[in-house]
Amino acid sequence: MTESRSKTLQYAILFFFLVALSRFFYWQVIKSSEYRQKIISQTYKLEKILPKRGKIYSSDYSLLATNQSYYLLSLYKPNFKEDFYQIISQINSKKEDFLSQNQENLDNFYNKDSQKWITLPTQFTPQEREDIENLNLAGVSFEAQLTRYLPQKEYFQDIVGLTSKKDLSFSGYTGLESYYDKQLRGKTGFLRTPKDALGNPILTKKFWQNPSSDGLDLYTYLNREAQYLVQNALKEGIELFQADSGSIIVIDPKTAGVLAISSLEATSSATPSASYKNPAIADTFEPGSIFKPLVVAIGLDSKKITKNFICTKCNQPLNIGQYNISNWNDQYHPDSTLKDIIKNSDNIGMSYIIKDIGQDIFLDYFQKLSLDKKTGIDLQGESRSPLKTYWPEIDLATASFGQGFAVTQIQILSAFNTLANDGYYQHPKVLQSYLDGDQTIPTNNQEPEKIFSKGTTDQIKEILEYAVDQGSVARLKPENLKVCAKSGTAQVAVKGGYTDSHTIASYIGFAPCDNPKFTMIVTINNPRSSPWGASTAAPIWYQLADKLQYLL
Repeated sequence: MTESRSKTLQYAILFFFLVALSRFFYWQVIKSSEYRQKIISQTYKLEKILPKRGKIYSSDYSLLATNQSYYLLSLYKPNFKEDFYQIISQINSKKEDFLSQNQENLDNFYNKDSQKWITLPTQFTPQEREDIENLNLAGVSFEAQLTRYLPQKEYFQDIVGLTSKKDLSFSGYTGLESYYDKQLRGKTGFLRTPKDALGNPILTKKFWQNPSSDGLDLYTYLNREAQYLVQNALKEGIELFQADSGSIIVIDPKTAGVLAISSLEATSSATPSASYKNPAIADTFEPGSIFKPLVVAIGLDSKKITKNFICTKCNQPLNIGQYNISNWNDQYHPDSTLKDIIKNSDNIGMSYIIKDIGQDIFLDYFQKLSLDKKTGIDLQGESRSPLKTYWPEIDLATASFGQGFAVTQIQILSAFNTLANDGYYQHPKVLQSYLDGDQTIPTNNQEPEKIFSKGTTDQIKEILEYAVDQGSVARLKPENLKVCAKSGTAQVAVKGGYTDSHTIASYIGFAPCDNPKFTMIVTINNPRSSPWGASTAAPIWYQLADKLQYLL
């Protein structure tokens, strides 16, 4: 062999050695992670261990949401040992509506020779499954399924919310189910077991497991009896006053825990909204006269007015530039006191009060009362209306009687509740505690914020009680119940103006005045029998108040 051939052979061997070495490096180092996963997937079986979704309870520990098992029945023709319709008849003897529910599917399955297998949509309970399995019908099998079950769906679905299902796990997308989805869902576990070439587990070899963690159980402030009363009263009220829709929220004055909340739309019989939003926390409206007590509280607390305030110019309309402010009934009340201004719902008197307060102080309290931001209630879909930055004199005046800005019902109720709660603002919430293992843990609620002095709220309570006792709603008030409340009627803004054909009637307040058991708002959207809050929302409020005073 010549020297040149020898070198060529050496170079060739070296080249192929380097190529082989580079391939080994590529497989062993660069692609090692990928091939390792492939090997593991071929030799091990990975299974998910799905956690149980947490349950949701009312304040009396009644189930509002839970998990429920059911079964779907499947039929496999090649395994049948009896006539097809004899099999169906035996199944129907254990579940009477089976044949009627599946007649078309069963006939198509029987007549189609190429179709060997069918799973039917009818749900079977565990007991029904057991009864049918005891018949020992060849070709009949069951598949376990899981559903999210709301035992009191009619009254609590809008609050508890809805879930979507993927495989055997659920995800919430409205209400509490969505807001607390992470806590309710729990943590998925995994089980990795060795398997043979046929995919069967090898029990003699070691396996690896990361256990699942079940979701947390949630305990709410929701009061079942209060919710029943509220929803039924709202349903009757919408029908009685020929309204488009309505909402009611009841909260505990000390904690701002939501005791009941309902929104219904008018149909042949008032029903929950078909949309996924909750109007009580999602829809904004101009509050109208129910805002007036808060403005008076701001004036007293900031010491811009005193309890001896007299409106000396309330005998005539108030002129601001090209605008005239008058009262809702075109009547005037000379030398009105604070009590009379609220009793008569006097727009002119309120305009003079907010003028004394001034824009800066008014907006400072407005923001402290969270009327420019979300309350943070633990329900999906809360909205807010942005606070405007430019306030001409006329806009400040109309704000004193609740026009020119918009809020949600939960916003105005939470703000008004400061008057019931000795001046403290509490952020509203539905969840009271959760269960972690065997331990019940209270939720970390935000600290209450001091907005008004107790002296201020005591004066406002006196004013509101006087307005109720001396006003047109006095006939509605239950005997021996001291009520601090205010009615409101707001026009609906349309394209920069207001329509006379559409109003939102409302009534807000708390009772008893001295040591309140509840704070409640009732809003009725476009009542046709009467536009006024005192004639529509107020009767519903007092009907409920008479019952809630003994329940709570």
